[in-house]
Amino acid sequence: MKTRVVGGILLAAICSLQAFGQVGIWKNHTSMQDVRSIARDGATVWAATSGGLFAWTEGSETMTKFTSAEGLQSTDLTAVGVDGKGDVWTGTSTGVVHIYSPATGQWRYIPDIANSGQTNKRINSISIIGDTALISTNFGLSVFRVSQFQFGDTYTRFGALSGNVRVAVTSAVLFDGKLWATVSNGQTTHRVAYGSLSNPNLLPPEAWTLETVGSATTLPKHLAIFNNKLYAGTSTGLYVLESGVWTPHDSLDGRNIISIAASPTMMAVAEAGNIVSTITPQNVFSRYGTTVPAAVSAVLLNQAGKPIVATSGGGVMEFTTSWVSHFPNGPASNQFTSIAVDPDGNVWGASGISGGGKGFYRYNGSSWKSFNTKNSPLPFNDYYRVSVACNGDVWLGSWKEGILRMPRGAEVVDTANHFGRNRGLAGTPDDTGKVVTGAATCDGRGNTWITVMVPYDNRPLAVRKSDGTWATLPVYVNGSPQDYITERQVTRPLAVDASDNLWIASVVRGNRGVAMLGNRGSTADSVAEIYLNSSNGLPNDNVNSIVVDRDNNIWIGTESGIAIILDPANPTRSGGIASYKPLSGLYINAIAVDPLNQKWIATNEGAILLSRDGIQTLAQYTMENTDGRIISNEIRDVAVDPKTGTVYFATTNGLASLTTTSVQPKTEFEEIVVSPNPYRIPNSLPLTIDGLVENSKVKILTIDGHLVREFQSPGGRIGFWDGKDESGKDVASGVYLIVAYSETQKDKVGKGKVAVLRR
Repeated sequence: MKTRVVGGILLAAICSLQAFGQVGIWKNHTSMQDVRSIARDGATVWAATSGGLFAWTEGSETMTKFTSAEGLQSTDLTAVGVDGKGDVWTGTSTGVVHIYSPATGQWRYIPDIANSGQTNKRINSISIIGDTALISTNFGLSVFRVSQFQFGDTYTRFGALSGNVRVAVTSAVLFDGKLWATVSNGQTTHRVAYGSLSNPNLLPPEAWTLETVGSATTLPKHLAIFNNKLYAGTSTGLYVLESGVWTPHDSLDGRNIISIAASPTMMAVAEAGNIVSTITPQNVFSRYGTTVPAAVSAVLLNQAGKPIVATSGGGVMEFTTSWVSHFPNGPASNQFTSIAVDPDGNVWGASGISGGGKGFYRYNGSSWKSFNTKNSPLPFNDYYRVSVACNGDVWLGSWKEGILRMPRGAEVVDTANHFGRNRGLAGTPDDTGKVVTGAATCDGRGNTWITVMVPYDNRPLAVRKSDGTWATLPVYVNGSPQDYITERQVTRPLAVDASDNLWIASVVRGNRGVAMLGNRGSTADSVAEIYLNSSNGLPNDNVNSIVVDRDNNIWIGTESGIAIILDPANPTRSGGIASYKPLSGLYINAIAVDPLNQKWIATNEGAILLSRDGIQTLAQYTMENTDGRIISNEIRDVAVDPKTGTVYFATTNGLASLTTTSVQPKTEFEEIVVSPNPYRIPNSLPLTIDGLVENSKVKILTIDGHLVREFQSPGGRIGFWDGKDESGKDVASGVYLIVAYSETQKDKVGKGKVAVLRR
């Protein structure tokens, strides 16, 4: 088996943005409230969560978090352990093992399990005893030699639990000259297995002895050594091995034990019902604290011998006078079904449907705030679609309760902004009280358009007019009324073009495709003026996203690629739809337009950046080529903050972001800022020139005014210079003036200065 060593935390990934040629900074925004496993090194508690790793210092609110942007290759962590040097080992649901050294900041990776041919590679626990790391997985038990940094044997067959049946191991320890493990065939047989360390070959199944703990159906889950005895936490109680016999602990007989942990002075036991108990070496048993207010997943003992628990939804919890939660700030969930950026740069995320939602979230650039039934007057948490419409208001579409409006700058939910049947929006035929709404968009007259799905009255469009009044409209395509406009997986099913015409995704009555109402801002006309499907040039009739770019071209994302409507007024004419189909055959989830009119595409196979005309693929981002920084290859939605050039990628594993240089241009010249300054040449990265207006021209001059180079900026706020003159040669060392101007602002210029040092 091979291993890989990488030194240092890679905070930035090189982005192949051909239009920029610069480095982009990745960040991950994840929830770390669901903790699967915990370990301790002194006063530091390490927590493995569904959103990455965090370290909490006992007695403080000091926390450090690690995601893929800080070195993890996967944020879906399932196990954690600490070795004798203080290095932190984490295992994942996909089999990757990370090793982080807090002393040096270095990461090492063990990809062997993830790269193996096993079907289920989840790592259930990591126990490190001296130079041996015992890695329990869903296919067996692997022994790893720490000093040699390589695997020893992997055991997959245990006594009668052999053959082709997969054997899962949940925990392992070394005790009394034997290697012990809790094993299960995933069906009805669950046992404790042991093999003698004096046996040089434990690979044959007959080298292992299986023991029943409790009844034949009892499920052993965890092993721990306490007071020189071996304990097993099981589905029917806590057992101790005495004189070769597993004996139940009287106080916990019949209890479903979730986790056990031991120190020299205490054993902690967590059981179903979120109850924590302690046992002394003298076998004194007592309940600890009150019932934990979140589902307990693991337990350990702190420096003072008091229990600390890992929970699902509450982070790491300790008991003072009550149970207190500790976890880093983040969204309430890693489920992002939809995202949007408002005019103030706030990122909004929706969480889900079908009872699995956690409300919605807002990120203001420094911290997250979540809105749910626990802290807001919301009827439920299933908000799955978020949009920004007129006046910068944020609209949250729900899977039952209509749509919620969060006015620009609002900090709390106002029930007066919940709209459904109270505004004439109809429910579904099978449940008229269930009002399902989707996306919202704004037209040039200040009207907010909203989709209503499967309305029993066949009026699938709602509009909140600029005066605050409401109307619902039927939609006719080819003479047929539409039952609904969009399906729940569609991210942006409607858009408004430069002529104020509303474009919608049509999905029923044999009229799948895209329709344009030709309403020109009117809120009364709902007959489709134009209807397009695959017979007119769409790659597929199933439309997932519609966006209007900065040239008023209509980009339509489908289940089989993208169509570009070059003439929205007459798309059926020759050349009205581009003859080329970008990303042909690829399932498109969403499309976003950046300030340079480039297109960011969300797919089930990563994110793709296309040139403004869609002909060139400028970059492609996957889990593999970003070392996991994009979090998932299934990108559900994508959004761009034009003021910062930050691109956000919504996934079911959290939110990833990438800084780019596609930044909204200045409206007029102010100060030109260059970096780095001084600029050393030759250089693989260009000089960044920040502070440009749209489509600026840039001149590089010597200090006495001689022209060295003149070029056009990419179009946004940032431009670049490679340190070369018009003939392509590196300029001489010296101070150079940078002058920027625009054809639309001939009387105004931007000025800057840079020192160039030639190596």
